Amino acid sequence: MRRSFREQMIFFLSILFAALPFVFGLVRRLETGYDSRLLWMALASLAGASGIMVIGKGHGKRRVLARSAATFVSAMLFTGIAALLLGATSAPGVWGIAFIFGACWAASYALHALSRPRSIA
Repeated sequence: MRRSFREQMIFFLSILFAALPFVFGLVRRLETGYDSRLLWMALASLAGASGIMVIGKGHGKRRVLARSAATFVSAMLFTGIAALLLGATSAPGVWGIAFIFGACWAASYALHALSRPRSIA
């Protein structure tokens, strides 16, 4: 089944949200010329989010909400742990970035689930 125009736009938004952590990392890298920590944190958040996203693909609103929340928590924890392993010392900064990256992945998952075509059966 093909996606409608609305579903295609929602899918595009899900891709934008998934790309945001990497955009933040690239901007930081280009601004400083040497600091790649945010890129590593983005990769860690991708690993955390992917683990949850691969588990299942339910269409129910409760399932999407639950998996989106799990994606948020997993991506946030992976990001925070990566930051601490990379030597970050400011806890509010670490968990602030982790929160933002987790929110990006949760939004991406939810939007992707909403963009799937519905069967008419």
